[in-house]
Amino acid sequence: PSSAALPSPPPTEEADTFKARLLRGVTTILRSNLLVTIFTYNALYASTTTLLSFRRAELVTRRGLTAEGNAAFLAQVQVASSVVVACMQISGLGGSLASALGMRGTLCLMPAIRFGGVVALAYWTWYLGADCDIGLFLLLDEATRVINFSVAKPVRESLWRGLSNEARYEAKPLVDTLANRWGGGSAAFLVSLAGRLGGGDGVNMAMVVGICCWWVVVAVNLGGVRRRIDRELEKNKDD
Repeated sequence: PSSAALPSPPPTEEADTFKARLLRGVTTILRSNLLVTIFTYNALYASTTTLLSFRRAELVTRRGLTAEGNAAFLAQVQVASSVVVACMQISGLGGSLASALGMRGTLCLMPAIRFGGVVALAYWTWYLGADCDIGLFLLLDEATRVINFSVAKPVRESLWRGLSNEARYEAKPLVDTLANRWGGGSAAFLVSLAGRLGGGDGVNMAMVVGICCWWVVVAVNLGGVRRRIDRELEKNKDD
């Protein structure tokens, strides 16, 4: 059973220093299969986001506008996405979708949408021979962001339900921060390495597809790990 699900004694004054909390957080992550899997899930999300951000920047630059014009255009895209997220949250559509899919299905939703978006772009660009349209790219890419905030994020937050204080208050900030840094940094390194080896946009998109496949596997495993912990917590409650 995961050590993160077990109750923890109250910390002493000597154990409440920043260094001690950091050490406890790292130790809690490494000793918990659930927390390591959450870390991997978040890191893969950050990796695909970083890889696609290079393509996004290239397509925006092709529009021929000034830097201020490009910034204003991207701001409008973010506002539109935020409006869609708000509508899904207020209407309850996001919660209904999460309930219909279940935890495991909801966790798989983001990698599935991102995978489908990249495949659609590949079909549009290489099979049909058409130029990659910025509007099509943003529509497919922002769909993942909308699903993240309106559907998937509440479910991902529920993964921490019932865990120890060390897991929720000391390990969670480390998972949230380091996973994003690790995923984004590794993706940037892969892009740089591919560029030095002569790889182009096709290689970057292939990496996104590969990472999305890995991401789906991690999502399925994460749902299973959380389900086992829920059974353990329910059993302890009955006892």
